[in-house]
Amino acid sequence: MVDNSKPERPVVTRDVWFLLFVVGTAFMASRYDFQLSTLALPQFQQAFGYDDQTSILIGTIAKMGAIPAVILTLMADRIGRKPLFLMAIIGFSASALLTAVAQNPVMLATGLFLTRLFTMVDELLAVVLLAEAAPPQARAWMLGLLSLLGASGDGLALAIYGAFASEPDAWRWMYAAGAIPALLSIVWRLALPESAAFVAASQSSQSDPLTLIRQHRKSVLLIGLAYFLFWLPISPALTYNSQYLQGSAGWAPGQVALISFLAGTIGLLGTFVGGRLADRLGRKPVALVATFLTALGLSGLYFNPSFLFAGATLCLGLMAWFAASVALRACMTELVPTKARATVAGTSEIGASGGAIVGGGLVALLIPVVGGLGPALLAVLPLVILALIAIACLPETRGRNLTEADMD
Repeated sequence: MVDNSKPERPVVTRDVWFLLFVVGTAFMASRYDFQLSTLALPQFQQAFGYDDQTSILIGTIAKMGAIPAVILTLMADRIGRKPLFLMAIIGFSASALLTAVAQNPVMLATGLFLTRLFTMVDELLAVVLLAEAAPPQARAWMLGLLSLLGASGDGLALAIYGAFASEPDAWRWMYAAGAIPALLSIVWRLALPESAAFVAASQSSQSDPLTLIRQHRKSVLLIGLAYFLFWLPISPALTYNSQYLQGSAGWAPGQVALISFLAGTIGLLGTFVGGRLADRLGRKPVALVATFLTALGLSGLYFNPSFLFAGATLCLGLMAWFAASVALRACMTELVPTKARATVAGTSEIGASGGAIVGGGLVALLIPVVGGLGPALLAVLPLVILALIAIACLPETRGRNLTEADMD
Protein backbone atom coordinates (compact mmCIF):
# COMPACT_ATOMS: atom_id res chain seq x y z
CA MET A 1 0.00 0.00 0.00
CA VAL A 2 1.33 3.42 -0.92
CA ASP A 3 0.49 6.45 1.17
CA ASN A 4 -0.07 9.40 -1.16
CA SER A 5 -1.01 11.88 1.56
CA LYS A 6 1.23 14.77 2.48
CA PRO A 7 4.23 13.26 4.33
CA GLU A 8 4.57 14.02 8.02
CA ARG A 9 7.82 15.18 9.48
CA PRO A 10 9.99 12.03 9.48
CA VAL A 11 11.04 10.62 12.83
CA VAL A 12 14.32 8.74 12.62
CA THR A 13 15.09 6.72 15.74
CA ARG A 14 18.46 6.45 17.42
CA ASP A 15 18.72 2.82 16.29
CA VAL A 16 18.38 3.83 12.63
CA TRP A 17 21.01 6.55 13.02
CA PHE A 18 23.32 3.99 14.59
CA LEU A 19 22.65 1.57 11.72
CA LEU A 20 23.49 4.36 9.25
CA PHE A 21 26.79 4.88 11.09
CA VAL A 22 27.65 1.16 11.02
CA VAL A 23 26.77 0.39 7.39
CA GLY A 24 27.91 3.85 6.28
CA THR A 25 31.37 3.34 7.77
CA ALA A 26 31.67 -0.01 6.04
CA PHE A 27 30.34 1.54 2.83
CA MET A 28 32.95 4.30 3.06
CA ALA A 29 35.73 1.72 3.53
CA SER A 30 34.55 -0.34 0.57
CA ARG A 31 34.46 2.74 -1.66
CA TYR A 32 37.99 3.62 -0.54
CA ASP A 33 39.21 0.18 -1.61
CA PHE A 34 37.36 0.28 -4.92
CA GLN A 35 38.54 3.79 -5.78
CA LEU A 36 42.17 2.80 -5.17
CA SER A 37 41.78 -0.16 -7.54
CA THR A 38 41.10 2.37 -10.31
CA LEU A 39 43.48 5.16 -9.32
CA ALA A 40 46.56 3.03 -8.80
CA LEU A 41 46.55 1.23 -12.17
CA PRO A 42 49.56 3.28 -13.40
CA GLN A 43 51.48 2.47 -10.21
CA PHE A 44 50.70 -1.23 -10.62
CA GLN A 45 52.06 -1.10 -14.17
CA GLN A 46 55.22 0.65 -13.04
CA ALA A 47 55.80 -1.75 -10.14
CA PHE A 48 55.48 -4.94 -12.20
CA GLY A 49 56.72 -3.64 -15.54
CA TYR A 50 53.95 -4.98 -17.77
CA ASP A 51 52.73 -3.34 -20.98
CA ASP A 52 49.55 -1.33 -21.68
CA GLN A 53 47.71 -4.37 -23.03
CA THR A 54 48.29 -6.26 -19.79
CA SER A 55 47.20 -3.20 -17.81
CA ILE A 56 43.90 -3.09 -19.68
CA LEU A 57 43.46 -6.85 -19.15
CA ILE A 58 44.03 -6.54 -15.39
CA GLY A 59 41.59 -3.63 -15.20
CA THR A 60 38.99 -5.67 -17.07
CA ILE A 61 39.50 -8.67 -14.77
CA ALA A 62 38.95 -6.41 -11.75
CA LYS A 63 35.64 -5.14 -13.16
CA MET A 64 34.48 -8.71 -13.76
CA GLY A 65 34.34 -9.17 -9.99
CA ALA A 66 30.92 -7.48 -10.11
CA ILE A 67 29.43 -10.56 -11.83
CA PRO A 68 29.87 -13.12 -9.00
CA ALA A 69 29.12 -10.32 -6.52
CA VAL A 70 25.59 -10.04 -7.88
CA ILE A 71 25.12 -13.82 -7.59
CA LEU A 72 26.50 -13.82 -4.04
CA THR A 73 24.14 -11.02 -3.03
CA LEU A 74 21.16 -13.23 -3.88
CA MET A 75 22.07 -15.38 -0.87
CA ALA A 76 21.06 -12.52 1.45
CA ASP A 77 17.40 -13.32 0.75
CA ARG A 78 17.98 -16.85 2.10
CA ILE A 79 20.58 -16.67 4.89
CA GLY A 80 20.05 -13.06 6.00
CA ARG A 81 21.63 -9.64 5.44
CA LYS A 82 23.92 -9.54 8.50
CA PRO A 83 26.10 -12.65 7.90
CA LEU A 84 26.67 -11.85 4.24
CA PHE A 85 27.37 -8.19 4.98
CA LEU A 86 29.97 -9.11 7.62
CA MET A 87 31.51 -11.67 5.26
CA ALA A 88 31.85 -8.94 2.63
CA ILE A 89 33.59 -6.64 5.12
CA ILE A 90 36.13 -9.33 6.00
CA GLY A 91 36.40 -10.27 2.33
CA PHE A 92 37.34 -6.84 1.03
CA SER A 93 39.74 -6.36 3.95
CA ALA A 94 41.51 -9.62 3.07
CA SER A 95 41.48 -8.66 -0.61
CA ALA A 96 43.13 -5.36 0.26
CA LEU A 97 45.94 -7.19 2.06
CA LEU A 98 46.35 -9.61 -0.85
CA THR A 99 46.68 -6.70 -3.25
CA ALA A 100 49.10 -4.86 -0.96
CA VAL A 101 51.53 -7.82 -0.84
CA ALA A 102 51.15 -8.86 -4.51
CA GLN A 103 54.40 -10.14 -5.99
CA ASN A 104 53.33 -10.61 -9.61
CA PRO A 105 50.56 -9.55 -12.04
CA VAL A 106 48.52 -12.74 -11.42
CA MET A 107 48.45 -12.15 -7.67
CA LEU A 108 47.59 -8.50 -8.28
CA ALA A 109 44.72 -9.33 -10.65
CA THR A 110 43.34 -11.83 -8.14
CA GLY A 111 43.38 -9.24 -5.35
CA LEU A 112 41.70 -6.60 -7.50
CA PHE A 113 39.05 -9.07 -8.70
CA LEU A 114 38.19 -10.06 -5.13
CA THR A 115 38.21 -6.42 -4.01
CA ARG A 116 35.56 -5.56 -6.61
CA LEU A 117 33.53 -8.66 -5.70
CA PHE A 118 33.32 -7.95 -1.98
CA THR A 119 32.95 -4.16 -2.23
CA MET A 120 29.98 -4.67 -4.58
CA VAL A 121 28.31 -7.09 -2.15
CA ASP A 122 28.91 -4.66 0.71
CA GLU A 123 27.44 -1.70 -1.18
CA LEU A 124 24.30 -3.55 -2.31
CA LEU A 125 23.58 -4.95 1.16
CA ALA A 126 24.24 -1.61 2.87
CA VAL A 127 21.42 -0.16 0.74
CA VAL A 128 19.07 -3.04 1.57
CA LEU A 129 19.80 -2.95 5.33
CA LEU A 130 19.23 0.78 5.62
CA ALA A 131 16.15 0.80 3.38
CA GLU A 132 14.49 -1.88 5.52
CA ALA A 133 15.18 0.01 8.76
CA ALA A 134 14.42 3.60 7.72
CA PRO A 135 10.91 5.02 8.13
CA PRO A 136 9.02 5.35 4.81
CA GLN A 137 8.89 9.16 5.02
CA ALA A 138 12.70 9.39 5.34
CA ARG A 139 13.92 6.37 3.38
CA ALA A 140 15.25 8.20 0.32
CA TRP A 141 16.86 10.85 2.51
CA MET A 142 18.65 8.20 4.58
CA LEU A 143 19.83 6.46 1.40
CA GLY A 144 21.13 9.82 0.25
CA LEU A 145 23.14 10.16 3.45
CA LEU A 146 24.51 6.66 2.87
CA SER A 147 25.64 7.72 -0.61
CA LEU A 148 27.28 10.76 0.96
CA LEU A 149 29.27 8.54 3.32
CA GLY A 150 30.28 6.32 0.41
CA ALA A 151 31.45 9.32 -1.56
CA SER A 152 33.59 10.37 1.39
CA GLY A 153 35.46 7.07 0.97
CA ASP A 154 36.08 7.95 -2.68
CA GLY A 155 37.27 11.39 -1.61
CA LEU A 156 39.61 9.95 1.03
CA ALA A 157 41.18 7.66 -1.57
CA LEU A 158 41.58 10.58 -3.99
CA ALA A 159 43.21 12.75 -1.31
CA ILE A 160 45.66 10.08 -0.12
CA TYR A 161 46.49 9.01 -3.66
CA GLY A 162 47.06 12.60 -4.76
CA ALA A 163 49.40 13.25 -1.85
CA PHE A 164 51.48 10.06 -1.88
CA ALA A 165 51.11 8.33 -5.27
CA SER A 166 54.52 9.54 -6.48
CA GLU A 167 56.35 7.83 -3.60
CA PRO A 168 57.84 4.38 -4.39
CA ASP A 169 55.46 1.52 -3.59
CA ALA A 170 53.12 3.88 -1.70
CA TRP A 171 50.17 2.01 -3.21
CA ARG A 172 51.04 -0.98 -1.02
CA TRP A 173 50.45 0.75 2.30
CA MET A 174 47.44 2.57 0.84
CA TYR A 175 45.89 -0.80 0.12
CA ALA A 176 46.99 -2.25 3.45
CA ALA A 177 45.07 0.56 5.17
CA GLY A 178 41.94 -0.80 3.52
CA ALA A 179 42.20 -3.89 5.73
CA ILE A 180 41.34 -1.90 8.89
CA PRO A 181 37.59 -2.69 8.62
CA ALA A 182 38.40 -6.35 9.36
CA LEU A 183 39.36 -5.29 12.90
CA LEU A 184 36.18 -3.26 13.29
CA SER A 185 34.04 -6.18 12.09
CA ILE A 186 34.43 -7.76 15.55
CA VAL A 187 32.59 -4.76 17.02
CA TRP A 188 30.14 -4.61 14.11
CA ARG A 189 29.24 -8.26 14.58
CA LEU A 190 27.92 -7.44 18.07
CA ALA A 191 26.43 -4.05 17.21
CA LEU A 192 24.78 -4.76 13.85
CA PRO A 193 21.35 -6.36 14.21
CA GLU A 194 19.79 -8.55 11.57
CA SER A 195 17.21 -6.70 9.50
CA ALA A 196 13.92 -6.75 11.43
CA ALA A 197 12.06 -6.87 8.11
CA PHE A 198 14.00 -9.98 7.07
CA VAL A 199 13.39 -11.68 10.43
CA ALA A 200 9.66 -10.95 10.18
CA ALA A 201 9.52 -12.19 6.59
CA SER A 202 11.40 -15.38 7.51
CA GLN A 203 8.85 -16.14 10.22
CA SER A 204 5.89 -15.46 7.94
CA SER A 205 4.39 -17.52 5.14
CA GLN A 206 5.99 -15.29 2.53
CA SER A 207 6.93 -17.20 -0.64
CA ASP A 208 10.50 -17.96 -1.67
CA PRO A 209 12.45 -15.23 -3.55
CA LEU A 210 12.03 -16.72 -7.03
CA THR A 211 8.27 -17.08 -6.60
CA LEU A 212 8.05 -13.47 -5.40
CA ILE A 213 10.10 -12.31 -8.37
CA ARG A 214 7.69 -14.08 -10.73
CA GLN A 215 4.72 -12.51 -8.95
CA HIS A 216 6.25 -9.04 -9.34
CA ARG A 217 8.01 -9.68 -12.66
CA LYS A 218 6.62 -6.57 -14.34
CA SER A 219 8.08 -4.25 -11.70
CA VAL A 220 11.35 -6.20 -11.56
CA LEU A 221 11.77 -6.05 -15.35
CA LEU A 222 10.91 -2.34 -15.42
CA ILE A 223 13.46 -1.36 -12.75
CA GLY A 224 16.13 -3.49 -14.45
CA LEU A 225 15.31 -1.87 -17.79
CA ALA A 226 15.32 1.59 -16.21
CA TYR A 227 18.79 0.99 -14.77
CA PHE A 228 20.05 -0.38 -18.09
CA LEU A 229 18.72 2.57 -20.11
CA PHE A 230 19.86 5.10 -17.50
CA TRP A 231 23.45 3.88 -17.46
CA LEU A 232 23.72 3.32 -21.22
CA PRO A 233 24.19 7.06 -22.05
CA ILE A 234 25.22 8.32 -18.60
CA SER A 235 28.07 5.91 -17.82
CA PRO A 236 30.30 6.79 -20.81
CA ALA A 237 29.58 10.51 -20.31
CA LEU A 238 30.82 10.23 -16.71
CA THR A 239 33.70 7.86 -17.47
CA TYR A 240 35.35 9.69 -20.36
CA ASN A 241 35.07 13.33 -19.27
CA SER A 242 38.71 13.46 -18.09
CA GLN A 243 39.96 11.82 -21.28
CA TYR A 244 37.93 14.23 -23.41
CA LEU A 245 38.97 17.37 -21.53
CA GLN A 246 42.68 16.49 -21.62
CA GLY A 247 42.84 14.84 -25.04
CA SER A 248 40.33 16.77 -27.15
CA ALA A 249 39.80 20.05 -25.30
CA GLY A 250 43.46 20.59 -24.34
CA TRP A 251 42.99 20.94 -20.59
CA ALA A 252 45.94 20.42 -18.25
CA PRO A 253 45.66 17.55 -15.73
CA GLY A 254 45.58 20.08 -12.90
CA GLN A 255 42.57 21.83 -14.43
CA VAL A 256 40.73 18.52 -14.76
CA ALA A 257 41.53 17.59 -11.15
CA LEU A 258 40.37 20.99 -9.87
CA ILE A 259 37.09 21.06 -11.77
CA SER A 260 36.37 17.41 -10.90
CA PHE A 261 36.94 18.06 -7.19
CA LEU A 262 34.83 21.24 -7.11
CA ALA A 263 32.00 19.79 -9.21
CA GLY A 264 32.02 16.55 -7.24
CA THR A 265 31.88 18.38 -3.92
CA ILE A 266 29.01 20.61 -5.01
CA GLY A 267 27.31 17.68 -6.73
CA LEU A 268 27.13 15.78 -3.45
CA LEU A 269 24.35 18.14 -2.43
CA GLY A 270 22.22 16.11 -4.81
CA THR A 271 22.27 13.14 -2.42
CA PHE A 272 20.73 15.25 0.36
CA VAL A 273 18.35 17.37 -1.73
CA GLY A 274 17.33 14.47 -3.98
CA GLY A 275 16.55 12.26 -1.00
CA ARG A 276 14.46 14.94 0.70
CA LEU A 277 12.51 15.72 -2.48
CA ALA A 278 11.95 12.03 -3.24
CA ASP A 279 10.44 11.57 0.23
CA ARG A 280 8.17 14.60 -0.19
CA LEU A 281 7.24 14.55 -3.88
CA GLY A 282 7.75 10.93 -4.85
CA ARG A 283 10.43 8.74 -6.38
CA LYS A 284 9.24 8.98 -10.00
CA PRO A 285 9.07 12.78 -10.42
CA VAL A 286 12.47 13.28 -8.81
CA ALA A 287 14.03 10.47 -10.87
CA LEU A 288 12.50 11.84 -14.10
CA VAL A 289 13.59 15.45 -13.60
CA ALA A 290 17.01 14.52 -12.22
CA THR A 291 17.72 12.07 -15.08
CA PHE A 292 16.87 14.75 -17.65
CA LEU A 293 19.06 17.32 -15.88
CA THR A 294 21.92 14.79 -15.65
CA ALA A 295 21.93 14.34 -19.43
CA LEU A 296 21.54 18.10 -19.97
CA GLY A 297 24.44 18.98 -17.67
CA LEU A 298 26.80 16.37 -19.10
CA SER A 299 25.87 17.40 -22.66
CA GLY A 300 26.92 20.96 -21.84
CA LEU A 301 30.36 19.71 -20.81
CA TYR A 302 30.97 18.17 -24.25
CA PHE A 303 29.21 20.95 -26.15
CA ASN A 304 31.31 23.82 -24.78
CA PRO A 305 34.46 22.81 -22.84
CA SER A 306 35.40 26.32 -21.72
CA PHE A 307 36.49 26.24 -18.08
CA LEU A 308 33.63 28.15 -16.46
CA PHE A 309 30.85 26.75 -18.64
CA ALA A 310 32.12 23.18 -18.36
CA GLY A 311 32.47 23.56 -14.59
CA ALA A 312 28.92 24.86 -14.20
CA THR A 313 27.37 22.17 -16.40
CA LEU A 314 29.40 19.42 -14.71
CA CYS A 315 28.14 20.64 -11.32
CA LEU A 316 24.57 20.45 -12.62
CA GLY A 317 25.13 17.03 -14.16
CA LEU A 318 26.70 15.50 -11.05
CA MET A 319 24.18 17.00 -8.64
CA ALA A 320 21.31 15.67 -10.75
CA TRP A 321 23.05 12.30 -11.13
CA PHE A 322 23.33 11.88 -7.36
CA ALA A 323 19.67 12.85 -6.95
CA ALA A 324 18.51 10.45 -9.68
CA SER A 325 20.58 7.63 -8.19
CA VAL A 326 19.04 8.11 -4.74
CA ALA A 327 15.46 8.23 -6.10
CA LEU A 328 15.95 5.12 -8.26
CA ARG A 329 17.64 3.27 -5.40
CA ALA A 330 14.74 4.05 -3.07
CA CYS A 331 12.22 2.87 -5.66
CA MET A 332 14.19 -0.32 -6.26
CA THR A 333 14.16 -1.29 -2.57
CA GLU A 334 10.40 -0.68 -2.29
CA LEU A 335 9.16 -2.63 -5.31
CA VAL A 336 9.12 -6.17 -3.93
CA PRO A 337 8.58 -8.00 -0.62
CA THR A 338 11.44 -8.41 1.83
CA LYS A 339 12.43 -11.95 0.86
CA ALA A 340 13.22 -10.82 -2.70
CA ARG A 341 14.72 -7.40 -2.02
CA ALA A 342 18.40 -8.36 -2.16
CA THR A 343 17.70 -10.40 -5.30
CA VAL A 344 16.20 -7.36 -7.02
CA ALA A 345 19.14 -5.22 -5.87
CA GLY A 346 21.46 -7.71 -7.54
CA THR A 347 19.50 -8.01 -10.77
CA SER A 348 19.22 -4.22 -10.99
CA GLU A 349 23.00 -4.04 -10.79
CA ILE A 350 23.17 -6.46 -13.71
CA GLY A 351 21.03 -4.01 -15.67
CA ALA A 352 23.26 -1.09 -14.69
CA SER A 353 26.46 -2.93 -15.58
CA GLY A 354 24.98 -4.10 -18.88
CA GLY A 355 23.95 -0.57 -19.78
CA ALA A 356 27.43 0.77 -18.97
CA ILE A 357 29.09 -1.89 -21.14
CA VAL A 358 26.74 -1.35 -24.09
CA GLY A 359 27.05 2.43 -23.79
CA GLY A 360 30.83 2.30 -23.79
CA GLY A 361 30.84 -0.02 -26.79
CA LEU A 362 28.43 2.22 -28.68
CA VAL A 363 30.63 5.28 -28.07
CA ALA A 364 33.68 3.36 -29.32
CA LEU A 365 31.83 2.43 -32.51
CA LEU A 366 30.66 6.00 -33.10
CA ILE A 367 34.02 7.74 -32.65
CA PRO A 368 35.27 7.09 -36.22
CA VAL A 369 31.80 7.76 -37.65
CA VAL A 370 31.11 11.16 -36.05
CA GLY A 371 34.70 12.36 -35.80
CA GLY A 372 35.82 12.19 -32.19
CA LEU A 373 35.06 11.31 -28.58
CA GLY A 374 33.06 14.44 -27.78
CA PRO A 375 30.66 14.14 -30.77
CA ALA A 376 30.25 10.41 -30.03
CA LEU A 377 29.24 11.10 -26.42
CA LEU A 378 26.84 13.84 -27.55
CA ALA A 379 25.31 11.40 -30.04
CA VAL A 380 24.64 8.81 -27.32
CA LEU A 381 23.28 11.11 -24.59
CA PRO A 382 19.84 11.67 -26.28
CA LEU A 383 19.15 7.97 -25.66
CA VAL A 384 18.32 9.07 -22.12
CA ILE A 385 14.80 9.60 -23.50
CA LEU A 386 14.39 5.81 -23.39
CA ALA A 387 15.35 5.84 -19.70
CA LEU A 388 12.75 8.52 -19.03
CA ILE A 389 10.07 6.37 -20.64
CA ALA A 390 11.08 3.35 -18.54
CA ILE A 391 11.10 5.42 -15.32
CA ALA A 392 7.68 6.87 -16.16
CA CYS A 393 6.31 3.31 -16.35
CA LEU A 394 7.53 2.42 -12.86
CA PRO A 395 4.97 2.38 -10.02
CA GLU A 396 5.25 5.17 -7.47
CA THR A 397 6.49 3.72 -4.15
CA ARG A 398 6.80 6.77 -1.87
CA GLY A 399 5.51 6.04 1.62
CA ARG A 400 5.40 2.28 1.09
CA ASN A 401 5.87 0.23 4.24
CA LEU A 402 8.21 -2.69 3.66
CA THR A 403 5.96 -5.40 5.08
CA GLU A 404 4.22 -8.22 3.34
CA ALA A 405 0.76 -6.80 4.01
CA ASP A 406 1.65 -3.54 2.30
CA MET A 407 3.10 -5.33 -0.70
CA ASP A 408 -0.12 -7.14 -1.55
